[in-house]
Amino acid sequence: MNNLSHAARLSPDMLNAIADEVGTPAYIYDVLAVEAGIRRWIDAVGDPARISFAAKANTNLAVLALLERSGVGIEVATPGELARARAAGFPEGRIVLGGVPKSESAVRAGIEAGVGMIVLQSGHEVEAAIRHASSYPHGPLPVGLRVRPGIRAGAHPSLETGRADAKFGFAPDRIPEVWERLASADRVRPRTLAFHLGSGLDAVDPYEQAVELMLSLVKSLAATGAPVAELDVGGGLGIDYAGDRDPEPAMLVEALAARLEGVPIELRFEPGRSVVARAGGLLTRVLYRRERNGRPALVCDAGYTDFARNALYGAEHAIVPVEGELTGEPIVEVLGPTCESGDVLGTNRRLHAVRPGDLLLLRDAGAYGFVMASNYNSRPRPPELLANRDGWKVVRPRESLEDLWRGEVIS
Repeated sequence: MNNLSHAARLSPDMLNAIADEVGTPAYIYDVLAVEAGIRRWIDAVGDPARISFAAKANTNLAVLALLERSGVGIEVATPGELARARAAGFPEGRIVLGGVPKSESAVRAGIEAGVGMIVLQSGHEVEAAIRHASSYPHGPLPVGLRVRPGIRAGAHPSLETGRADAKFGFAPDRIPEVWERLASADRVRPRTLAFHLGSGLDAVDPYEQAVELMLSLVKSLAATGAPVAELDVGGGLGIDYAGDRDPEPAMLVEALAARLEGVPIELRFEPGRSVVARAGGLLTRVLYRRERNGRPALVCDAGYTDFARNALYGAEHAIVPVEGELTGEPIVEVLGPTCESGDVLGTNRRLHAVRPGDLLLLRDAGAYGFVMASNYNSRPRPPELLANRDGWKVVRPRESLEDLWRGEVIS
């Protein structure tokens, strides 16, 4: 683990100017940090074509366009993410339609779009792929199967997706039967076994365990006439939200390559958080101070409708004053303005010197931030900005009040 050099560096002058001109709350993404985040993965893997950025982490078109220019691919989970990937410039061959539960119409949309691969994770998806394979514009339809390896990877329970009781994927003992069904179908080419253990992982051991299971399946499928060509190990590599020492992609890549030494099979990686989390910040202004259960609290204009990770997972991100220092004991809470007691951005902070009107920056918010924002309490979602050494620009404007009911009708 190395001290990071790619965390977003947003100067107080820039943040004050953004607050004055655009208002708060606002998401800001550092161009150089995005580029450095994906470069770590390219340097580790070697071939950008073996990397598919997990779109669910951040779907802003400007951010996706930066990543597309690096040569990597993208993993999308829904027709909406597929449309965003195409709008950002990703060629169809670099798009993977991933392994979350998909309707038949979603499978068909991916096939007709000509995506580079579709990962199937249930029987009805397999049958949908077979039914619509003739619509694929590039010959036999490349598909993968998502395996549920039954591994507890140590993430928050809501983020563990490789458990035996997870809703995603096939149990290992189902794979041979399903693989043979695909191999015998017309215009379908099974080529990939995929897994995804969860999100926010900081160790390689769970990945190594999963790869050992995959290798046993690879051996059992070798005689089907459609040998496995690729293992997709998903994403999930986390960051150190409490500090700046993140697990390095190279650590994971080297460990898995050692496990596959001598096996003629390729690896695919689907990083998301580890690429963009450090690049983003959420700028918010303090509305007022109050006491809450005998503890000081700052109530801000950003809340869980803007950034849901604390409310959902208890995630604690660094929150720093744009001007001034951290002072006092770590007992200050940072709260949002919505009609929910659980609207919390952070707890146990050294923010005693912060006063109403001051600006705070919630750091490392480039992943699973805006993409999880909502309009609860009829709150317009915040703008998104792209910043670099030369300045900043708005790449998604703040929603207006009229946007809240756009498309609705009164009968």
